[in-house]
Amino acid sequence: MNQDQFVVRRQTDWQALSRILGQMQGRGARRLPPEMVQEVGRLYRQTASDLAYARTYYPGSQVVGYLNQLVSQAHAVLYAEEPQRLKSFLRFYWYTVPQTIRRHWLAVVLSFALLAGGMAIGCVATLYDKDLANALIPEQILQRIVSPQERYNMEAAERPAIGTQIMLNNVSVGAMAFGLGLTLGVGTVIVLVRNGLIVGAVLAHSVWQGNMSSLWAHLMAHGSLELMAIFLCGAAGLVLGWSIVAPGDLPRSESVTRGGREAIVLVMGSVPFFVIAAIIESQITPALSLTDTAKYGVAAGTGLLGLAYWLFPGRRRRPTDVLAP
Repeated sequence: MNQDQFVVRRQTDWQALSRILGQMQGRGARRLPPEMVQEVGRLYRQTASDLAYARTYYPGSQVVGYLNQLVSQAHAVLYAEEPQRLKSFLRFYWYTVPQTIRRHWLAVVLSFALLAGGMAIGCVATLYDKDLANALIPEQILQRIVSPQERYNMEAAERPAIGTQIMLNNVSVGAMAFGLGLTLGVGTVIVLVRNGLIVGAVLAHSVWQGNMSSLWAHLMAHGSLELMAIFLCGAAGLVLGWSIVAPGDLPRSESVTRGGREAIVLVMGSVPFFVIAAIIESQITPALSLTDTAKYGVAAGTGLLGLAYWLFPGRRRRPTDVLAP
């Protein structure tokens, strides 16, 4: 096959690749239809193969120069998407998440109030009748209260696995608080109040056991971020539930779609809090070399940083339509 025949046979695909690359430079690959993204991948691979063929059989020809330029342009456009993804990820967590939290501040406050209300009830009830602790507090948590020092005297090698398990347990609570928003928010309310009852009962039971200061130093080192994450998941469930209950002027389906998008952003915003809380719980909380005062300092510092993240980032940028990185 001579050079002219080669060009005639393959030029349709080259022109198609050049046309799609022009669209990608203006919009990016992620805004193209999925079938077009698949097509550009196929065309890129085929054109790269054509370039190798042309270099072998038509070295120094104009077609080699043209294909080399086309393949280089395709490579630059396709692989420029990776930095863009990182930028989108950072924009999402620096702008979209805190803006969404502030937009739904009432739901976040209500989520906090429900858990705090359950906590108050559980604490008062268990102080009045200490036998309620056995009914309200799961057995594995009771073991921590009875012997927190022994519980946290774990080998360093065990801590990463334990941190992962802790994070998954906490995420499951957050997922329930969010997912049960589909029950018109009723399930979310129950999850928040129930977990508040447990926390309140733990507080009261630690008073009965006489180890409140030590226990709460252990718990609060990671607990401030953990609770903030649950507040966000609870707020997400309430936002989702309210979009069903009160669609306003929107069709209910559109209201639920919008509410769901906002709720998912809140849930995504809780993920870093869960991750950092799990790291603290597996590495700092069990550190017997740290004083109770130091652990309370960790709790206060991380809590203030978390609150600052909710309040300040993204104020100079309009809310984006990006749902997730």
